[in-house]
Amino acid sequence: MRLEEYLKQNILLTDGAMGTYYNHKYAEDMEAEEANLYCPDRIAAIHKEYIEAGAKLIRTNTFAVNHTLFPDRSVCEKAFCAALDIAKNAVKESGKDVAIAASIGPIHESREDADEVIWEEYCSIMDLCVANGIHNFVFETFSDPKWIGRLSGYCKEKCDHAFVIAQFSVNPMGYTGDGYSVHELIRRMEKLSTLDAYGFNCGVGGAHLKKLLQKESFGEKTLLSVLPNAGYQQELRGRMRYSDKPDYYAKHMEELVSLGANIIGGCCGTTPDHIRILDEMLKEKTVCEKRVFPENMDPDQAAENKNLTPFMEKLNSGEKVFVVELDAPFDVNTEKFQKGLYVLKDHGADIITVSDSPLARARADASLLAVYGKNIADVQIMPHVAMRDRNLIGLRAEVLGAHVNGIRDLLVITGDPVGRDDRGKITGVFDMNSIRFMDYLKHMNEEVFGNEPVCYGGALNYDGPNINAIISRMKKKMEAGCSYFLTQPLFSDGDIDRIRELKEKTGAKIICGIMPIVSYRNALFMQNEMPGIHIDDAIVAQYKPDMSREDAEKVAIGISAEIAGKLADIADGYYIMTPFHRVELVAKIMDMIRNMTGGRA
Repeated sequence: MRLEEYLKQNILLTDGAMGTYYNHKYAEDMEAEEANLYCPDRIAAIHKEYIEAGAKLIRTNTFAVNHTLFPDRSVCEKAFCAALDIAKNAVKESGKDVAIAASIGPIHESREDADEVIWEEYCSIMDLCVANGIHNFVFETFSDPKWIGRLSGYCKEKCDHAFVIAQFSVNPMGYTGDGYSVHELIRRMEKLSTLDAYGFNCGVGGAHLKKLLQKESFGEKTLLSVLPNAGYQQELRGRMRYSDKPDYYAKHMEELVSLGANIIGGCCGTTPDHIRILDEMLKEKTVCEKRVFPENMDPDQAAENKNLTPFMEKLNSGEKVFVVELDAPFDVNTEKFQKGLYVLKDHGADIITVSDSPLARARADASLLAVYGKNIADVQIMPHVAMRDRNLIGLRAEVLGAHVNGIRDLLVITGDPVGRDDRGKITGVFDMNSIRFMDYLKHMNEEVFGNEPVCYGGALNYDGPNINAIISRMKKKMEAGCSYFLTQPLFSDGDIDRIRELKEKTGAKIICGIMPIVSYRNALFMQNEMPGIHIDDAIVAQYKPDMSREDAEKVAIGISAEIAGKLADIADGYYIMTPFHRVELVAKIMDMIRNMTGGRA
């Protein structure tokens, strides 16, 4: 069956779920994809059930056949080819004209440098399909559209009569796990000439999907695919069940067809019974015309005035900014933190930043402390948002809660890993890395925050032998909406030269780190025990073991001012880290730098 010809006159009915139906039948003794190797008759039987129920397209049992489930590449390839053979034999034995499409799920990898590795794996999967005579592809349950253009283009390149469907998973609010809305996905997919059909599967049931799609319009030539879940997952006596009965499911699917769906079927929780009742419903249906996008609905042509935060307005004006970091308390005593707020406000700090449990040692929550500080002192506060401690649900909730409370400046960081002594007791989450979460925030700004976007920066670790890798990482962050970078403390001329080169090659706004050294002991510690920080012997020599606190502070102010002077033609501002709550020292350093620059900093 040629899908493009069939769809000109018919609504295409696919099969339903493989994974959940397999688990329902066989008590979850293995993953469905593993059964390709160990119990192929089970998979063949499920394919045949769906064909007998009326499916005109079945998907191969390959959704999760990748390195995550099969780390051994040869075993992975064997499982994939076995799944293709099982599907082909099932269709042949049925004696019916049924199309086969390769089911390809997203390949997840948390490392920031993993895109090309993932791409190579996708290519090997698609090559296997074409080599085995499979020319239809369903990329399903994706949450990020960035791969789809590249994947569909590769399919068309390898096979000129390939038919490519892309399907995204959204939650009941209409967003993917990576922050893309239904509205944005439709607009992006409409522009892909290499894509034959697109739509939505998994994530939501038919009722919610209907509500989401009712708000949208579709291009005249769009082929829309809808494969929702059979309601939502419920646990009953240790087994997972889905709530929607076949007739209830069919009712919502009928309404989706009336909205213009061309391809329908089922995802998690659906069974041959759901497909059978859909087949009966389709006997009385014809292909619907699509509602066409009004020309003025393209968001790429729409300009919005975004209200930036005062901090970002000053940074963008070219005026140098002062960012000062205060430590969050380890306990509920906020006396030192409060004092710091008022002192720094009086001395003109542009924004105060609060770290998020550095060194993976629990302190008061940075975002909650930012709200607290803003309320009591009426100052701008920027919490650090670390990927270590929260999953994506928690991260999104944190940003929403901060925004509701007027906190719109954020520093997005990966976060220090859990210490070796705590491993086994404390688990790092790392659902996302800093670049992916910046990209997520970029879409939240487009879809959630409107004219009041969050403004965010990133950390810049300038140290390392491969400057091109540092530049590449900076550019990825900038593409993801990162507005500026805060650096580690700078001390050496070599570090300053490195920052100059990074700025020249990226055009980034860089707020340069200054950390006052407050004693001889402090100088030795930072020189010997702080990785990536380079302190020359000449700096250490300015401190004496027996010098007074006041004399040490004078040296700290002088060194900090000298470093700021060397950075004057590079830095877009200064990021001063407060040592041991000594905010008066930081205030003197800010005053000294302003005096050096005639008050312009």
